[in-house]
Amino acid sequence: MSFREKMAWISLLANLAIYGFYFAALAAALGRGGADAAHFTDLLIGSVVLLVVVTVVLSIIVAAWAPKEAQAAEDEREKRIALEASHAAYFVISAGAVMVIAALYFGISDFLAVNALFFVLVAGELTKNAAQIFQFRRGA
Repeated sequence: MSFREKMAWISLLANLAIYGFYFAALAAALGRGGADAAHFTDLLIGSVVLLVVVTVVLSIIVAAWAPKEAQAAEDEREKRIALEASHAAYFVISAGAVMVIAALYFGISDFLAVNALFFVLVAGELTKNAAQIFQFRRGA
């Protein structure tokens, strides 16, 4: 497994775990009718900080395990994989942004709009990571 594939796995799993917890807590609070913006702002900030810490620590561990591979320049295949994955994420983010704009037009709250936009960004990142992993696994 290449260094960049390992990094894609780290990003995918960290995003799924941390933001999965955030959105599960948000959905539960919305279901109960008790979603407090101040509480979820704090939880969101904590989630972002935790994601950064987890990603940096795991990246350092992976880079220390294979320093030559970590310092190697991207080859053409890896550049193409990154480009195609970003292309897939672009469509997810674009479609999601249009849906959030439409929802704002129909009157959703600012709190829901902010969280919906954040969800769209996370979905785009997950799409990018999954597309990278798929391309690396298939040997493209």
